[in-house]
Amino acid sequence: MNCENLVLWHSLQAEPVACRVAIAGDFLPAGRLMAPQIRDWDDMAQCLEDYFRDVSLTFANLEACLATDGLTPRRLCGIGEIVSAPESCLDYLMALRSQAVGMANNHSYDFGQAGVFRTREAILSRGMVPIGAGHTLAGPPETFVWQGPGPVRVGFWAAAKATLQPANAKMPGVEPARQTRARQALESLRSQGAQTLIALIHAGCLRTNRPDPEDVHCLDSIAQCGFDVVVACHSHRLSGYRETNGASVRPSFCFYGVGSVVSGYACTPEEREGLIVVAGLNLAGELVRVEVRPVVLDRSGFGTVPAPPAAQMVLDRFRGLSAEIADGSYEYAFYDDMSQGLLQLYIRDAKTAFRQSGIRGLARKLRRIRVRHLRRVVHKAIG
Repeated sequence: MNCENLVLWHSLQAEPVACRVAIAGDFLPAGRLMAPQIRDWDDMAQCLEDYFRDVSLTFANLEACLATDGLTPRRLCGIGEIVSAPESCLDYLMALRSQAVGMANNHSYDFGQAGVFRTREAILSRGMVPIGAGHTLAGPPETFVWQGPGPVRVGFWAAAKATLQPANAKMPGVEPARQTRARQALESLRSQGAQTLIALIHAGCLRTNRPDPEDVHCLDSIAQCGFDVVVACHSHRLSGYRETNGASVRPSFCFYGVGSVVSGYACTPEEREGLIVVAGLNLAGELVRVEVRPVVLDRSGFGTVPAPPAAQMVLDRFRGLSAEIADGSYEYAFYDDMSQGLLQLYIRDAKTAFRQSGIRGLARKLRRIRVRHLRRVVHKAIG
């Protein structure tokens, strides 16, 4: 088996693949990235070009605001950073054949609605399509249908569970990852002739490779609506996957964390591992093959095709995490991971919020302590 190309599933009919669509994780072109000071963004994409030679289209999550000169950033509520990048970073995505760019994440509104508008304009100016942020819930979800060879049509939807600014009926924001919105997106995509449907969901938890059980339920419910491939990113770590029974005769595939292709914030070896999910389609546009290709971020923060030993390590971790999801043991491991230092993390966040914004900042931070975070401590205590 070629460890750089792990096939997870293929159609029993052994139908030939007419085209391939890649789904990547987080593209976070900020932080401690070093290489763009020396080389162009599209040059840096050459480190991954071998993975995309046979790919017709790539779907990735842009986790940064672009062209933000003169804009005022939002106030932070604790530990974290405001993320922005030059619009020239889009040359990297273009080099990887990106056409659909997800904007549904927790940094889309770091510079308010003006930042969202400028980012969307930058993406559109390069012939790509932004989806996932900047609209209200009064209308249907924002989607994109790619016209492939012949009758092939692939539908894309981006949404977020991990976001600070979810849209509502009156205020524009980030598309929320809800089953009702997933059904509306599916109906819209089907009405435009899409045969294969792909959802990129911003969900997951930092500091662990295991998915939150709530996020697992969220992704599974989206797959059950009829999406063929559902991919999560936010933790900046890879997690496992499983095959589920979707709404069609074909199975659906949920990936609960695929890491990053670029990140200037990788702090641990686990945050330097990722996956590219590749969906193979037949001449009718139906899903007939699913595979993953391992990625390792180098010291500069850019994704590379790893050497066979490193690739095997990434895939072994992926297999192990997938086995935990299959037998359910990931739940206890997740709560164990997340309970480590949780209280100290909140105290640190609260101190930072107070230093930045005084009592109001502390109040905002305390309002963000979610029930599910407290639940993690309880699960750790009672098993």
